[in-house]
Amino acid sequence: MSSLLDDNRSLLRALNRQKERIKYDEKMAAREATVKDELAVNKKADWVENLEAASESQRVKEERKIMGQEAALAGRSLVEIRRAALRTQLEEEYAQYEKELHAEGKAFYFKRE
Repeated sequence: MSSLLDDNRSLLRALNRQKERIKYDEKMAAREATVKDELAVNKKADWVENLEAASESQRVKEERKIMGQEAALAGRSLVEIRRAALRTQLEEEYAQYEKELHAEGKAFYFKRE
C-alpha cells in the first residue's frame, strides 16, 4: 500500500511539474509573441520614417524642377515683353521721323517692284 501511495505522490509531482512546465512555456510563448510584435512595430516605424525622408527628397526635387521651368518661362515672357516694347518704340520713332521728313517735304524711299 505504501508503494501505491508513493507511486501516486510521484505521479502527482510529475503531473504538477508538467503543468508548471506548460504554464512556463505558455508564459514564454506570450513574451516571445510580444517581442515579435514590438519588433514588427519598430520595423514598420523605421520604414515609415525612411519613406517620409524619401518623400521629402522627392518633393524637393520636384519643386526645384518646377522652379527651373518657371524661371525659363519667366525668361521667355521677359523676352517677349522686351520685343513688344522695342516694336512699340521703333513704331513711335518711325512715326516721328516720318513727321519730320513730311515737315521738310520729304518721304521715306520705298523701292517699287
